[in-house]
Amino acid sequence: MLQINKYLQHLEFEGKAINTIETYRYHLLAFDAWLSYVGKAVNEVSRADILEFKEALLAQNKSGRTVNGILSCVRNYYDYLIMAEEANFNPVSKMIKIKVQPHSQRRLSDEEINEFVSYIDRLPAHTRAAFYLMLGTGARVAEVAKLKKSDFQYIEGALYINIHDAKWGSDRQIPVMFPQAARVVADYVNQLDVSSESAFRCSARTLQRHASNFSKKTGISFSCHVLRHTFATRLLENGVPIEQIQLLLGHRSLTMT
Repeated sequence: MLQINKYLQHLEFEGKAINTIETYRYHLLAFDAWLSYVGKAVNEVSRADILEFKEALLAQNKSGRTVNGILSCVRNYYDYLIMAEEANFNPVSKMIKIKVQPHSQRRLSDEEINEFVSYIDRLPAHTRAAFYLMLGTGARVAEVAKLKKSDFQYIEGALYINIHDAKWGSDRQIPVMFPQAARVVADYVNQLDVSSESAFRCSARTLQRHASNFSKKTGISFSCHVLRHTFATRLLENGVPIEQIQLLLGHRSLTMT
């Protein structure tokens, strides 16, 4: 556990986003629990042990993509341990990853957007505003969930959000676009108490659960990330340069946009 804490401090020193560090913490604690279960010290793990760990993860019905993310996290952890002279070799081979089908990016059609808007208009005000914000800014669900009132500001009459501690250091300022989204978010934010710790008073997990419920009720393939892609595609269709969309989304390269 001490080694994990040192590694997390190392990630913080490197400037990794808070969400990234928390993901590493979650995955590494799961790995540490597995090590305790099989009675192995971290510097005693072999490649055969990592194969067993992988099988244990798959037995928990985790997706191939999730398992790959956990194994990548453990591999990076061992790279750190080798650098810190607390391990002699890295037992996590790059070849151990599971082949997964790439995500097919999709946007909501105009009809689906209308159906989604009808759905969120029946949700509590704070949840409704959070979804409108995702639709109007393309912000990640985790970024929206941790916004405070102080992260909103008006510039020349337009409402903006300031994203801090973002994934891959993608801090940025985004205008709330599309009239209906801007109006709903502005009406909600304007009535917030200045002391509000969380603007929307709900976690990313809660918003994802609402997204899943919408998908189940309507049969529309949907997740919070679909709103992000819908935002980007609508801008592209309206002639916004892809380089500008890249900045708004906080992507490191055009290939991610």
